[in-house]
Amino acid sequence: MKIKIIFSTLSFLVLFAVTTIQAQSKTKLAWEKFFQNDRQTSRKLFTQLTTQSTTADEANIGLALLAEMDRPYAEGFGYINKLYKNSANPQPYLFALWGSAAINYNSGRKTPEQLEFLSSLASRKDLDGTLPAMAVSLMGKHYETIKDYGKADQQYGNLGELENWLITGEYENISTSGFDKNYDVLDKPQADAQFKGKNNRQSGWRKVPYLRHDKWFDFSYYNSYHNALQFAQTFVQSPDARIVQLRVGVSGSVKVWVNDQLVLTEAEERNNDLDSYISTIQLHPGYNRVLVQIGESYANRSNFMVRITDEKGQPLTALTTTATPQKYTKETSAATARLQPAAFRYFENKLKQQPDDYLDRLMLAKLYLRQGDIFEARTLMEKLKQEFPQSTYLNSMFIELFSRANNRTGIETLQESILTNDPESALGLELAYSRYVAQQDLVNSEATLKKLEAIYGEDEAIFLKKVNLAGKRKNQQEVIDLIEKAYTLYPNFGTIAGMKYSIERDIRKNPQAIAILQKYIDNNDDYGSAKFVAQLYLDKGEKDAGLNIYQSEIKNDPIGLGIYADLGDQFYKLQSYDKAEKTYLQELDIDPNNSRAYAALGQVYNMMKQKEKSTIAYKKSLLINPNDYDVIESLRRLQDKKPVFDYFIQPDVKALIAAAPTLKDFPDDHVVTLDNEIQKVVYENGGSEEKHIFIAKVLTQKGLESMKEYKIPYNSDQNLNVEIAEVIKASGTKVPAERNQNEVIFTNLEVGDVINLRYKIENYFVGTMASHFWDSFYFNDGLPYVQAKYSLLVHHDKVFKYAFSQQPVPLVKTKKDEFDLYVWQQNNQKALVYEDKMPPMDDVTNKLYISSIPDWQYMSNWYNDIAAAKARSSYEIKSVVNTLFADKPNLDELTKVKLIYKYITNNISYSSVSFRQSGIIPQNPATVINTRIGDCKDVATLFVTMCKEAGITAELALASTRDNGINTLLLPSMEFNHCIAKAIVNGKDYWVELTSNSLPFNTFDNSFIHSNVLEINKTANKLTNFNPTIRGLNTMMYQTVVTLKDADMQIKENNQNTGSAASYLREVFNDLSSTDQLKKMKEQLSHAYPENEIEQLTFGNLNTATATADTVTTSTTYQLLNVIKPVAGLEIFSIPWSNKNGASDLQILAGRKSGIDLTQLFGTDSYDQELILNLPKDKSLVQSYPPVHISNEFVDFNIESSVKDQKLVFKRTFHLKNDFVPQDKVLAFKSFYKQMVDADAQQLALK
Repeated sequence: MKIKIIFSTLSFLVLFAVTTIQAQSKTKLAWEKFFQNDRQTSRKLFTQLTTQSTTADEANIGLALLAEMDRPYAEGFGYINKLYKNSANPQPYLFALWGSAAINYNSGRKTPEQLEFLSSLASRKDLDGTLPAMAVSLMGKHYETIKDYGKADQQYGNLGELENWLITGEYENISTSGFDKNYDVLDKPQADAQFKGKNNRQSGWRKVPYLRHDKWFDFSYYNSYHNALQFAQTFVQSPDARIVQLRVGVSGSVKVWVNDQLVLTEAEERNNDLDSYISTIQLHPGYNRVLVQIGESYANRSNFMVRITDEKGQPLTALTTTATPQKYTKETSAATARLQPAAFRYFENKLKQQPDDYLDRLMLAKLYLRQGDIFEARTLMEKLKQEFPQSTYLNSMFIELFSRANNRTGIETLQESILTNDPESALGLELAYSRYVAQQDLVNSEATLKKLEAIYGEDEAIFLKKVNLAGKRKNQQEVIDLIEKAYTLYPNFGTIAGMKYSIERDIRKNPQAIAILQKYIDNNDDYGSAKFVAQLYLDKGEKDAGLNIYQSEIKNDPIGLGIYADLGDQFYKLQSYDKAEKTYLQELDIDPNNSRAYAALGQVYNMMKQKEKSTIAYKKSLLINPNDYDVIESLRRLQDKKPVFDYFIQPDVKALIAAAPTLKDFPDDHVVTLDNEIQKVVYENGGSEEKHIFIAKVLTQKGLESMKEYKIPYNSDQNLNVEIAEVIKASGTKVPAERNQNEVIFTNLEVGDVINLRYKIENYFVGTMASHFWDSFYFNDGLPYVQAKYSLLVHHDKVFKYAFSQQPVPLVKTKKDEFDLYVWQQNNQKALVYEDKMPPMDDVTNKLYISSIPDWQYMSNWYNDIAAAKARSSYEIKSVVNTLFADKPNLDELTKVKLIYKYITNNISYSSVSFRQSGIIPQNPATVINTRIGDCKDVATLFVTMCKEAGITAELALASTRDNGINTLLLPSMEFNHCIAKAIVNGKDYWVELTSNSLPFNTFDNSFIHSNVLEINKTANKLTNFNPTIRGLNTMMYQTVVTLKDADMQIKENNQNTGSAASYLREVFNDLSSTDQLKKMKEQLSHAYPENEIEQLTFGNLNTATATADTVTTSTTYQLLNVIKPVAGLEIFSIPWSNKNGASDLQILAGRKSGIDLTQLFGTDSYDQELILNLPKDKSLVQSYPPVHISNEFVDFNIESSVKDQKLVFKRTFHLKNDFVPQDKVLAFKSFYKQMVDADAQQLALK
């Protein structure tokens, strides 16, 4: 008997083991089919697995996720509910799935089944408190949605969040620049403390009058939160000392101090849920100060919720809070480490045991994604995607991830993948439907819609699509029938209710149509619709009904800042100024930093004839937003001050035209400028605007061609208004120009006509630079001027400097009310005459510089704040750096820097497009990696970020390139046009130019040397004339063998090119086929030797992606035909030097006024050539080649020769020592250069 029992037991264990293995195998197969988009097989397998207790939980999750992809959402919720009711441990899975459509569909309004599920979950005390709290939040949202605010507040009241906050701010946070700074807020908890924030505005601690129903503390209601840091503090009273958990959820970046000890810091701006960050903290008996810092620069939200709980996440009822500052004990013990939420720990532990488990990896990735941990989420998701590259579910998760990272390129790529690989999925069909509709392909739109309806049934979205297509087909009756049916099923869907109203009002002419919308807003928390209905009543003359809606909305949502603004505006329109005043003051009670509300209040007081109050309100508005030019104008009118541009003397266009010169007066010119002037106004608080006036007469057809199109320069932080753009005929007739934004086309333009252009630019600078201004103006250029004038109307308290690049223009300064008017004017200027190889315009013209920026250190600090803050690591940065250095142990720092440089220049293409990029702030480095395009500051910031990730110090530098002038930027400004970077290795600076994929590491074109550079660091207090001690030189070395044969030369040549010389060859030849390379060389050689034959051409290291060295080598064989000429029995020829100096390359005319920019004449730092001339055996030289030795402060040039047997060996060297010849040494250099030309052209004779 005992043997039988043992046998039976063993049999059972074996059967159980086999069954378990089979279940595991089937589960694995179900997930594989799921990820392979075989939803039918996957669903069948998961359905079978629900019958086994060991796999039922996982199967229900799989079925729920499948339902999200191709079934109504309610079906997915059914499986989640089964999981909840039947699982022994549903908590971590529910937590991971909380943001999914299966749980959180139907937006705010929940079904009875959902409410039952949430109510049960909220009552659970055996779970970590986060999950019940989230259930409470969803129930509260449900009741808020249906406008049962009592029940909503009752539910939200169970969250146990900290209340009674004092707030202060705002502080500057453009490009996250404020996060790492220290603020005196930490040291000043007292109620009367004062702080200096944005625009140097004073602020103190203040209470807030209202909170959101859902208990999230939302700074967007209380301050201007964009690009801002804000603080909140409360004082928590504890009856005793205790160890508790601080649980925080945020939108934005966050720091939290408890009793002045930093216990939480997260620089990444995330939008996550409650309890996302958990820390263990010590509460002292009595009061404990909790201080929260929230930052926003790209999160588009700014809020938080703080809960203090026990170790199970349950709120502590023994704690109370007060906003009144209290004495507290500063924390001196060491801060404890952060805790992961329970669900994270659960899946992380499981994956340590089963690292390849599909469900655990998917759940953990969802947790990371929901919490905003992009790097961690993507790490897991990428590994899954490597196994299942075409998975629609994974692609949809990646779309969510890329949406959070603002990676539009990644999203579009994934959408195309879904359309290609899984077109019949719900997401694929949705994408296809949108594309067909955009293409007006109604046949395919209709067919795709039928497939979507088969998946979802006639839900709200399907009805809207049907109505859309019926409308495009102009089938009115079908539209009506569809809306009627949809409204019967979905009366609480706002769009459908609006369509039903339109039918009743516009088609059936039902006078009671508004009742449909009234019913909707009575049952739905939808302020946008309520505002629309209110306006309908007001338009009908039912004033009380319309205003009552606004007042009801305020009662329901007293924090609703926008409602007060809208109601105040309505009172203003109705001329109920006392009520408008009261409403705007209520708005300001919530947000006292609301410039718009102060401006509106100024208008109200003006209408009420309360001039003093109106003035104060307008001034407060401008203190907050100095760039509101409408308010500036309103305030000036109120103060009986004339319009600011009336202070300037306006040009008399008729008089200028009547006295205009003719071609006879300017026979060498094509256009004459009658008036070129700027009228700039700078206000007290920092706003500035300017008018540009340009009046010019066309003298010749060439002048007409140059002036018929005009592009007005302005950027994204400016507003352009073209006031006049016209052609004035000789008869006085005016022909308006055609315009497209800043592009002006002067049509019907003829020789002798005058162009009259006047436009105004309003500047909208923000942040630290908002209170400053800078400008520049040319007093002469390539056109002759009748009048050039710069006028500056600046508030008399505004401190600024000005300087001229050459001769100062006389200044006339006058006082104009609160302004000082500065006028610089110069008349009858001749055009600057172009001279060969002259310096850039800015070095030869007389240019006025104006700036209020204190110094270059101020500029460097400012840009360091906004740009260096972008250099934060991310998933993309870590992944790329790790890949670059993988399997390369013991790399030194310089090698790492070179690898980073090579990655960027080979993988990121240069692109500068205004709608994608800011003119100042770099893109996020991760975005640059994902899109593979960026401008100079984007790739430079990427370089700095990758270096930092590799542990290498790196910095940015702004540059004004040499073609903008060397002797320029006399005063601090933002007039830079380029950005470079450097890595610091072993105390040495290695500079890099990152916009070229052909330049070798640490090299620059000669035309960039001596550019003006501002290093972006904490010590840069001046511009640097860029000429680094460590840089790769631009050189060419040639080894040439020339054999004379009859009238031809047979040439074999090898050369080595470094720096920009290597770059040139790569740019010209790299993308050409071998055949086209030969053609290109023949074409280039033909300029000097029209008759030639190219026989062979090969390159080394031409392609940077595969190059093993920075030096580009060339090996070529070619013939120069008919270059040896018979003269009087002799054979005459010249040496075929590479880089031969030509007389036409430098034209120096008498009376030259400018120096010579030698970078336009010589493209390299040096070149060396060894040339061996093989003489025919029966020939000899008539005379030897004379040696050449030219040396001066600018160049060294030498040619030496020797004869051995029948070989004539030449050594020719050139070295550029100084790349600019001043005007007083031009004639001497001309003589030197002529000697070089003559030496290169020296002819030899054979006999």
